Amino acid sequence: MGLCQSEEEKKQTKNSKMIDKSIREIAEGEDKQIKLLLLGAGECGKSTLMKQMRILHSDGFTEEELLQQRSVVYSNTVHAMAELLRGMNLYKIGFTEPKRMEDARLVMETIRNEEESE
Repeated sequence: MGLCQSEEEKKQTKNSKMIDKSIREIAEGEDKQIKLLLLGAGECGKSTLMKQMRILHSDGFTEEELLQQRSVVYSNTVHAMAELLRGMNLYKIGFTEPKRMEDARLVMETIRNEEESE
């Protein structure tokens, strides 16, 4: 079979077989791909889950993404500290070391400055 084909037909047949092979490989790759639909209310952790999956199973974050996330982590940490300080004030819980009052003042000042700049 194929003995009577011209050179052009042989090239086309070879090209067709390569395309068919490529399509089969793509289909096999897609069969291995898992798709996941995450549903949930806002702020329930969908993005966090995706970021964790990316860190564990991919190349992680680019340098630019790391710099962006640094400010988010810093802001979240300072806000959490401020909430703890507000709770301490509400329930009249004092510091065991008086010099921590200055640290608390700096945290609250940082929050005020951030709110003023928004």
